[in-house]
Amino acid sequence: MVDRLKSLFEMKSKFILFVLPFLMMASCSVGYDVDMLKSDEPECIIVSALLNPAKPVQVELYRLQNDGNLYSYTALKGANVIIREEQKIIYDGVCEESMVKIDYFPLTNASYSIEVSFEGLKTVRAHTQVPPVITCTSSFHLGEYRGDFDYIIELNAFEIPPAEKIGMWVTSYEVCENDEEVQYNEMYTKNAFVDKTNSVAGMPVKNETVGSIYHNGFLRVKNKNLPFLDELVFTPNYVMDARLPQRNLVQTGIKVKVMTASPEYDQFCKSLYEQKSMIVYEGDISSIFFQPKTVYSNIENGLGIFAGVSEMNYVFDLPTRGY
Repeated sequence: MVDRLKSLFEMKSKFILFVLPFLMMASCSVGYDVDMLKSDEPECIIVSALLNPAKPVQVELYRLQNDGNLYSYTALKGANVIIREEQKIIYDGVCEESMVKIDYFPLTNASYSIEVSFEGLKTVRAHTQVPPVITCTSSFHLGEYRGDFDYIIELNAFEIPPAEKIGMWVTSYEVCENDEEVQYNEMYTKNAFVDKTNSVAGMPVKNETVGSIYHNGFLRVKNKNLPFLDELVFTPNYVMDARLPQRNLVQTGIKVKVMTASPEYDQFCKSLYEQKSMIVYEGDISSIFFQPKTVYSNIENGLGIFAGVSEMNYVFDLPTRGY
C-alpha cells in the first residue's frame, strides 16, 4: 500500500505535526492511544522502512532539525546501521547515501530489528515482525447498469492467520496501458466491519449493491473485526481533481491489493490518516477547534516507522459491457 515514506515536519500549536505525502490509508473507530510529541523535541534520527516479503529490504534515513519554531528534515548520510533478522545480522555498515538497500527479501513470521547511530544524535532502535498474509477468493463483474459506476468487486472466503493484532488494508487501482496504475480515491461499501474514520455519507447511491457511503481511498478492517469478516463487496470510483491536468489513459483492468499489516504499520497509518484529515487550511473557520494529532512512531529515541507487512494482489481484466 505504501511504497516509500517521505516526511515533512511543521509546527502547529504545542505539538509536532507530521505531514507525510503518503498514500491514502487507514480508517477506524478509536483503537489505539498515540502519545503526543512535544514541540521541544530535540534533533533526532528518522527511520522509514516497510519490510515486505515481496520486496528487497530498503531503509531510508533522515535527520530532524529544529531551527527555533520550525522543523525540517534532511537526508542522513554516514550513519552506522545494524539490521537483524531474529538474532542474525543481515546488514552492518555505514550508510553513505541515506538509504540502505539489501538484495534480501524479508521472511514471513520472522522478527526484525534495526539500530542506527550517528555522531551527535541519540542512537535509535526499533523492532517488528513480518505478518503472514491474509488470503481470500476474489471476483469482479458489472452490475445491473453495466457502467463504470457499477463495477462490483467481491472478496470472499478469507483465511485469517493467527497472528497477534494484525489489521487488513484494501486499496484498488485502475490498470492502464503501459502498466501504469492510478489509485481509486473512493471505495463504496455497505460492510459493517469496515472502519468508519475515512467514510463519507450523504452521497447519491452508487449502485444497489454498495449503497451511498464511500471511503476515502482505502478500506481498513481492524484486528477485532477480522474473525467476523466473511465477505467484502465494494465498488471503486475515481473522481477527477479539476486542479490537476486531465488524464489521457486507457484503462485495461483493475487491481486490488489486500495488505496484512503488523501492529506497528496499522497504528502508524491510522494515526497518519487522522492527522491528515485534521489539517486546517488558511481561511478555515474550523481552525478555532483544531486539536493536533501526532503520527505513531515505534522508533525508540527517534521518529518514523519500521514495520512489517504482507500483501496479495488480485488483477481483473475489464469485462465486456455487452452493449
